[in-house]
Amino acid sequence: MDRSNAMSTVLHAPISPADVAPFKAGEVVFISGVLYTARDKAHDRMLADPHRPFSLQDACIYHSGPLIVKEGDTYRVISAGPTTSARMNTQTPAIVKQGVTAIIGKGGMSLNVARSFAGRCFYLAFTGGCGILAQEKIVEVVAVYYADLGVTEAVWKLKVLNFGPLLVAIDSRGDSIYETVRVRSRERLLHLIAGRKRTL
Repeated sequence: MDRSNAMSTVLHAPISPADVAPFKAGEVVFISGVLYTARDKAHDRMLADPHRPFSLQDACIYHSGPLIVKEGDTYRVISAGPTTSARMNTQTPAIVKQGVTAIIGKGGMSLNVARSFAGRCFYLAFTGGCGILAQEKIVEVVAVYYADLGVTEAVWKLKVLNFGPLLVAIDSRGDSIYETVRVRSRERLLHLIAGRKRTL
């Protein structure tokens, strides 16, 4: 891990819980190394498969349904933007228990998921609509698992270089930018309502 500048920190995946621990919600990181794409069906398969062909220990999961084509004996990534992470709220605590330390996606995850991160995992927000930016950071398609699920639902093992920028949106203490915004927005709304009542 190179943390000489908090605004340009590069983490090398696989990522250990010790690597995750120093980061706080609001910081920005990049990732180099190995990511595994996974959406709804892939999460269900990973949890149900007693012979899963890859390890989730210290793994980085990318909520993405990439567009990938096979050309001869190799694969070419056309686009690999993030998908909505909340769809995986139910399965994520169990995935984290399997050893996952980093999750990349868009839109945030539930408070229950944030609690399951305690001491071991963080959530990194990637801007939606950045499929081409993501594609430019992928240097190799290493393998594909569960190909029978289809191109977008399969698990793709990708080698990336300086993947990001990624915002630490939920840290390993369970602090969530999304929850902070929700609370402050509610407080602001109640303040506005109270002020309106006083003027009536």
